[in-house]
Amino acid sequence: VLLLERNAAFGGAATTYQRGTLTIEASLHETTHPATPGGDPKREVFDALDLYDDIKLTPVDDFQEIRCALIGEPFVLPHGFDAVEADLTERFPHQRKNIRAFLRQVRRSLQLGAFRSPDHGLFWRAAHAAELPLDLWAILRDIRSSLSDVFERFFGDDEAIKFALAGNLPYFTDDPDDVWWLAYVFVQGGYLQSGGYYIKGGSQSLSDRLAEIIREAGGETLTSAPATGIELGPTGEVTGARYRENGGAEQVANAPLVFANAAPHVIEGLLPNGNRDEFMAPFRDRPLSISLLSATIGVNRRPAEFGFSSYSTVLIPDWMTKFSDFKSATDLLGDMPGERMPVMCVVDYSHIDSGLAEGGVFPVNIVCADRLENWQALSDEDYRQRKDAWLGAIVRRLDAEWPGIADAVVESSIATARSMERHLNTPGGAIYGFALSRPEEYPKGPPQTFETTIEGLWLSSAYAGGGGFTGAISAGAGAVQAVLRAQRS
Repeated sequence: VLLLERNAAFGGAATTYQRGTLTIEASLHETTHPATPGGDPKREVFDALDLYDDIKLTPVDDFQEIRCALIGEPFVLPHGFDAVEADLTERFPHQRKNIRAFLRQVRRSLQLGAFRSPDHGLFWRAAHAAELPLDLWAILRDIRSSLSDVFERFFGDDEAIKFALAGNLPYFTDDPDDVWWLAYVFVQGGYLQSGGYYIKGGSQSLSDRLAEIIREAGGETLTSAPATGIELGPTGEVTGARYRENGGAEQVANAPLVFANAAPHVIEGLLPNGNRDEFMAPFRDRPLSISLLSATIGVNRRPAEFGFSSYSTVLIPDWMTKFSDFKSATDLLGDMPGERMPVMCVVDYSHIDSGLAEGGVFPVNIVCADRLENWQALSDEDYRQRKDAWLGAIVRRLDAEWPGIADAVVESSIATARSMERHLNTPGGAIYGFALSRPEEYPKGPPQTFETTIEGLWLSSAYAGGGGFTGAISAGAGAVQAVLRAQRS
């Protein structure tokens, strides 16, 4: 195996880096545990590579705290369906029946996946066989629904409970009218069911360990070595890849298989001109996911001293009174800061044993949904000024929520959708691959595409299926399994 990485460190979004004394996590706030009962897409990789001893997963106590004027006092969304139902019912007693029915819908949708889990044997499947039609109906009923469609059916115009259940929507999208309901179920539902975890020491530790395993098996891993082309044989099959290491002369690595952990839009440029249109045809018209603005501040006192009470807190601005206002929040970044602020998802890494809060500087990360269009037309100077202005506005918003924290900031950093496009080499700064939009027609299966029109070229990035850590890791595993099936046939 030869692993080529264009950046100076492995991992792409799964990295940590330093800004002075501040350790910055590039992307990860939390993920589900690979050994989650009922099956987790990362499990296949963790089991095959025996990663459990190498990668310490620190549990997060509660899922998230939502601060929203419509809800009233801050609302903490816990882990575990029974706890979620109890706490939601206590805050929204008039929605008791609807809360129970909604969570039953989520549970049944997740349960269908449990039938494929290695955790459950023949006797478990037999005992739960009577539930299978109901689980299947939960999937089929809303297989073409958006998140807004389902929320409307259960909760009508009660906007407050929608914010309580999905205030962290900017992690996925900024358009609840477009995002696929089943994407919400399998991502958000997994957290509600079994809780979230953070990779101690940062996501870089996972990326470095995966690269190390390749070397231990006799492979080679290169950083600062971008691919410059994909070599094809006389009948159009893959024969290798070209690359440059540290800006040196172009080299060729002969190989019968290329797993491309990149966007199809990038891979297209690595192919000979005559093969590009056919390769890109399945991908060209698919909409891209949201991007993110990510700011990290380092403070010289623990955030708990300023009143931080949760690992993850979502700040919903007072001007947002409808769940559909999320998209307007993203548009705010297309101008200098004003009176209105976007939705902010805030994480205090010192709240758990993250391994990041060392040396007396405590990192707090803030993300907002973003789009490249907000920044791409700016000159370098105008871009810098607006970026700095938004960093200042974010710190002031935090200080309004947790007085005194602004004076404790000793380091800070901010990245926009424009930064994401440059660092991750992803079109539009998209960080989750393709948008998980509700399908216009009934899907024939999960939205996964590993095989390409080029023999021997396989898509193994977030663009092969779902985004995020779980989606990207499962895409790699899925691409390998697809190759093995092709070789057997």
